[in-house]
Amino acid sequence: MMYRTILGSLILCLPFQLFGWELAKEKNGVTVHTRNVEGSELKEFRGKTKVKASLNSVLALLEDNAAYTTWLKDCKKSEAIRTLNSKEKYIYIWNGVPWPLDDRDFVVHSVFSQDKTTGAVTYTMRPAENVLPEKKGLVRGKIKGYWKFSPKGDEVEVTYQVHSEPGGSIPSSIANFVVVDIPYETLRKMKEKLEEPKYKNAAPSPLLAENPAVH
Repeated sequence: MMYRTILGSLILCLPFQLFGWELAKEKNGVTVHTRNVEGSELKEFRGKTKVKASLNSVLALLEDNAAYTTWLKDCKKSEAIRTLNSKEKYIYIWNGVPWPLDDRDFVVHSVFSQDKTTGAVTYTMRPAENVLPEKKGLVRGKIKGYWKFSPKGDEVEVTYQVHSEPGGSIPSSIANFVVVDIPYETLRKMKEKLEEPKYKNAAPSPLLAENPAVH
């Protein structure tokens, strides 16, 4: 009995980050947490912020795949390469990385869903295999994660959570930096992008037609 008590006390004293997320950055209304992933050298990240925008505006931005180059950190090219239906598609993303490493590209299976009770919208991302041949000079990586947009009054809470396997070899110093820099810069630029009239004045999204109360 005493052994169990001592063991329990030791566990409670261990740093919280050993069991979950560790705060990596908090600035300009954006918070970034990271955590280790078993079997991977690259940490998973979770970025959060709130934007003064409607769900219509946010979805207009997310659905504009070609414009990812203007706000998604390090994105050189992005396009929907195959649309299965209004809520499911394959997206190609080409990311730049510091010299002398080769740029990375990803083929992502994106699926839209909405919680009918809360109105929260989620874009789930999974790596897609055998959809697009690998390209010379680029290293094919894998992305797994999601975007989540939760209405909070006149704001939307944004969660951007991703674990990637960039393929090839990346120095740990660079890898540990990008898992904090990517979500922070992406969410910071997203806030700016949503102020553009194209998105700020976006028409009602057909994806939200079943739940008009949370637009």
